[in-house]
Amino acid sequence: MPLLLLFIIFNTFALLYFIVKPVAEYVYDAKNLRKYPNQTLFSGVTNLSYIWERILGFRTKRLYEQHKKYPIIRIGPNSLSFADVRAIKDIYGHSTQCRKDDQYSVTAGLHFNLLDAVDKNEHARKRRMLSNAFATRNLEAWEFKVSDKVEKIVNQFDVRCTKPLSNNEVPKAKDLTIDYRKWTNLFTVDAIADIGLSDGLGMLGRGNDTLIFETQGGGTQSFNFVETLHGGNRATSIIVWSTEWFHILKPLTNLLSTYFNQQWQHGRNYSTIIGHLVQRRLQKQQKGEKFDDFLSCLLEDKHGIQRNLDLGEIESEVNVMMNAGSDTTAIALTNALYYLIKNPSQLATLRREVASVLSDDEIIAPYAKVKNLPYLRACLDESLRISPPVAFGLVRKTPPEGVTILGELIAGNTVVSVPAYVAHRDPNIFPNPEEFRPERWLENEEKAKEMGKYFIPFSTGARGCIGRNISYLEQHVLVATIVHRYDFALPTEDWQLEWEEAFNLWPAPMPLKMWRRARSGCFDLNDLYN
Repeated sequence: MPLLLLFIIFNTFALLYFIVKPVAEYVYDAKNLRKYPNQTLFSGVTNLSYIWERILGFRTKRLYEQHKKYPIIRIGPNSLSFADVRAIKDIYGHSTQCRKDDQYSVTAGLHFNLLDAVDKNEHARKRRMLSNAFATRNLEAWEFKVSDKVEKIVNQFDVRCTKPLSNNEVPKAKDLTIDYRKWTNLFTVDAIADIGLSDGLGMLGRGNDTLIFETQGGGTQSFNFVETLHGGNRATSIIVWSTEWFHILKPLTNLLSTYFNQQWQHGRNYSTIIGHLVQRRLQKQQKGEKFDDFLSCLLEDKHGIQRNLDLGEIESEVNVMMNAGSDTTAIALTNALYYLIKNPSQLATLRREVASVLSDDEIIAPYAKVKNLPYLRACLDESLRISPPVAFGLVRKTPPEGVTILGELIAGNTVVSVPAYVAHRDPNIFPNPEEFRPERWLENEEKAKEMGKYFIPFSTGARGCIGRNISYLEQHVLVATIVHRYDFALPTEDWQLEWEEAFNLWPAPMPLKMWRRARSGCFDLNDLYN
């Protein structure tokens, strides 16, 4: 009898909490959110619908199609998505009263980092601490680290080059020797590890992302970096939308699902990698080695005074640096070359611009020569516009008293967002938004300024990406180098790149046939293959 009674009580509680309570809240509508159209039939009563949208693979693209009809959509019981670009200032601007949503804090570790710090004062402290590391003068002083990685990827591409492709010829499968998506990952991880930790991971030299570390017992541990980075993010991005249940769903999915168990283990392995990298760097410094890198700025201020941060805080900042500093730039690099190959006229224009500042015998594009090339920057920005590495709306929470967005009072503690993927497709700001047209950024200075106000691949306001200049440095140097040196072909003329959306918008593998370009003063490349 006690077991039966317990069963009845449990099921009654479950019925009330999971069904009756959300339906009652939806009907009562204390926040006046029912007037907004739901993304799905159940969006007003449960976050499970948004979890389902994530499982389908590219949730923001489907949300964009719905936003063509509705400027504001209810994507969860307490969540609104805005399509009107004017909401960007209200939600993300420097003077906004909105703060980061609890989604950031529930996924944080024991120590907050610059990305997941919800408290504005804590975030300001961290940003002041890190601003010197990301100052343009430091980044340009570290250019040699990026150029070194560009040289290494060029060496790998050179040995994988094939015979030039004739007009209208389809590449043979054996000639698709390069997965460009893979190589951009190796490039950006190697680059940020050097910039951040003065660590030569050697991924580009080996052609893989395997990292091996010694254990305290004298053995070794082997990890694939990208797999560990993506695994934890992939699992988190599925269940985090139900923020209040995250700490229950995480162990539950770990216990009940082999798939989730594997992904959570990848996430733990990523944390292990970060711990090894930080320890390795600190041990070198303790032996008297001098470094000029990101971690140096964490350990002491610009006057040489020690910051005395907890090891956990140091590891947390390195964690987000290795994550955000590699993955999003690799995505941007993959997308940029994809759109250039699919648009040969724009690729030809870019090559002419790059050739105007580089000689035929220059292998690596110096940043000083290419950083101010207007068409190159326009190509990079146009790719970021069409396929922002972070496509979904970065979630913010309104203050308890509520806040006015687009002239309308939104109730307190409501989650609000503007997806970059949607904002970048506003036809009033970006005409013919699906068209890759770098020229749009150069045709009219006033129009370019207007577009720039709503161009948010790095977010905006006080929470905007502090590492955007590192990303642009890497993109300028690598893209200029490879379009100047190589020609490319996708598997077929109508081949399309696909994406999976977790937190970041990950491109699928991108197989390429690549060959050296014939330029003035160069030998006939066919002589290499005859």
